[in-house]
Amino acid sequence: MLYAALGDSITFGYSASQDERSFVARVRRALARKGNVSLYTCAKPGWTSKQLLRAVRRTPECIWDEARVVTILIGGNDLLWAAPWLVESNPGHVMKVAGRLYDNLTEVVECVSRPTSTVILCTIYNPFPNSLLAAEYTNALNRSIRRVAKRHHLRIVDLDAVFQGREEALIDGYQRGQIRDIKLRGNPVHPNDTGHQRIAQALLSVYKRRSDQAHSKRLSKPGKPRPGLATRRHRMPTTT
Repeated sequence: MLYAALGDSITFGYSASQDERSFVARVRRALARKGNVSLYTCAKPGWTSKQLLRAVRRTPECIWDEARVVTILIGGNDLLWAAPWLVESNPGHVMKVAGRLYDNLTEVVECVSRPTSTVILCTIYNPFPNSLLAAEYTNALNRSIRRVAKRHHLRIVDLDAVFQGREEALIDGYQRGQIRDIKLRGNPVHPNDTGHQRIAQALLSVYKRRSDQAHSKRLSKPGKPRPGLATRRHRMPTTT
């Protein structure tokens, strides 16, 4: 089975102390308990949804044909690029960013989706929970992500809920949770090892529910009786 992980620095594994502690590596190991799993990662630090879309367009179609599980976590850098307008409280610009995220993510989903694949979208979490504007604009981008999921009938992992109230424990280098914490380098926005673990757990939980539902549907479908089955049923041994 092929697992394709799409995103930005978080999917890339940024701030995980070791590669195997990233959420992508954790998900792959869990999936591999039921068979061999290959990994294709389409993620780079700093990528916005537009840059991810460009990379997806350049990816050979055979990758998406083979992928059985696709996770997409993107939008955090779209929000960070809007940071100057956050400070200036310019909601009009952020609404444009949310609109572009919707358009880019829609095309990404249309490029990678196949009838045989399970595509899971993730909302973004707010690394600045003590900023009302950051919370408002995170919600705006997450509404775009949820709209894409609803339009394409996709599973969604609500990472905003996973991280909410636990930012200090889950974000590497967490400070005050305010926009003023933003720096030129080393921003306190990436998950630490525990944060990566929580992301993996949330993804696997959603994937398991999807797999269980698909399995139940297969079992509920009436199958064609095998030849001779009825005859064999009448030939049950009798007691003497």
